[in-house]
Amino acid sequence: MNFHSPLLLLSGLCCLPVFLTGNLEAQINEPDPFVVVGDKPEDPAANTEEETESSVSPEPLSAQISQHILKLAEGERDKRLKFMAVVIDDVARLCELDPSQQEDLQLAAKGAAERSMKDWHTQAERYFRTRLDGADRDAAKEMLEGMGSVSFGGNRSEEEGETLDVWKDTLKTVLTDDQISRYEEVLEQRQHDRIEAFTLMSVTTLDSFLRFTPKQKTKINDLVHEATTAYLDDVQRYWGDYFERGMLMSLANAAEENELRAILTEEQYDRLKEETANFDHFWDQKRRLKRAKEKAAQRRAEKAEEETYKEEEAAPVKESVQ
Repeated sequence: MNFHSPLLLLSGLCCLPVFLTGNLEAQINEPDPFVVVGDKPEDPAANTEEETESSVSPEPLSAQISQHILKLAEGERDKRLKFMAVVIDDVARLCELDPSQQEDLQLAAKGAAERSMKDWHTQAERYFRTRLDGADRDAAKEMLEGMGSVSFGGNRSEEEGETLDVWKDTLKTVLTDDQISRYEEVLEQRQHDRIEAFTLMSVTTLDSFLRFTPKQKTKINDLVHEATTAYLDDVQRYWGDYFERGMLMSLANAAEENELRAILTEEQYDRLKEETANFDHFWDQKRRLKRAKEKAAQRRAEKAEEETYKEEEAAPVKESVQ
């Protein structure tokens, strides 16, 4: 038998433990076949993202909802911040702000935008958790994606930051008295223009539909102007910036029935009510709220009058000295 060099044989034997050790480590690192279900992939590095996701247990339903709301909130917050940037630019041009003032307003705008998200989060939590209550967590992701286009906070929610005290207080602190006066004057004129334009649009639409006499038109204009002054912000928040004919004419329904009947003929009144029936729920609520406020104000006035009377009755009578 022809053996080669003994040293060669010895070196081969020395490598044997290394070889065996390597195989043993590979066996130890192999997943337990009784734990992992399914075929072992030939090349783990070639797994697709979809395969990786499918091997991970779905998150609890509550966590999926929270992550979905967080994702939607990022987009909503960006939208509100962009609007506040427009507001800052408006103030800067009208009031000729210096760089320091602009920095202060930018910081306040971020705080106002964040603060305005409070109601949004409350509505989003209520909406998603109510509709997904008891849902199978495996189907939650698909259901959430299908509900992603829901809007919370109304059609003009991006403007909420401008109405908050944190923003208004900052303006009073950062701007000079002269700057505040100039800015408020512009805001008042804008609101006046909006009310006048909306009133004219509503009355013109009503006139084309009901054909007023000049006297009727004047009286209806007064009612619509009052309604627009009180409810224009609510109307635009509720319906956005697109107004169909029925909605425009429905501003007349802010008045009480007896007020309208005193101006319109029976045929005009019935025609108006038929055309604006889709908006009755909105104006019914506004009229009830108005009546409640008027009654509360009357009770406060009567109570104040009663207190004044009691004080006068309890006061000692001063006799005049002759």
